[in-house]
Parts: sequence; C-alpha cells; structure tokens
Amino acid sequence: MRTLAALLALVLVISVSAQYGPTTQSCCEKHTPHVVPAGKVVSYFKTSSNCYLTAIVLNTVANKQICVNPDLTWVQRIVTKLDSRL
Repeated sequence: MRTLAALLALVLVISVSAQYGPTTQSCCEKHTPHVVPAGKVVSYFKTSSNCYLTAIVLNTVANKQICVNPDLTWVQRIVTKLDSRL
C-alpha cells in the first residue's frame, strides 16, 4: 500500500512540475556591438524581465536572432518602424 501511495505522489509531483515548471525563455548573454541594417530586420521581441540582461532580439531575413541594447537610438528606430507596420 505504501508503494502505491508513493507512486501516486510521484505521479502528482511530476504532473504539477510539468505544468508549472520552468518555461523555455530567450535570454541574451551579451549585446552585439554591430549596427544591424533596418532592412535586414523582419521582427523583434523583448527578452523576459526574468533575464539578467535587458535586450531586444532582432529576427533577420536570414533567420538569425541578434541581441541588441534597447537603449540605443538605432534600435529604437527599428522598433518604431516595425511597430508602425502593425
């Protein structure tokens, strides 16, 4: 009987942790020092507030993701341009 109770408890713990456990997040380790041409960027997203480094991730036409500093003027221009397309 104890084995059955332990097994049920284990199943319960696994199902709860799968539901409420950590999710996959995109966090950046560093910002790129290079300027990315606006014409090469198709979309962007902001990293989670749980990330150590605040960043914007630019998605390019070449299907690359580039981490950039959201405080830079050229980054803000790209974000404004992309937002105006919506």
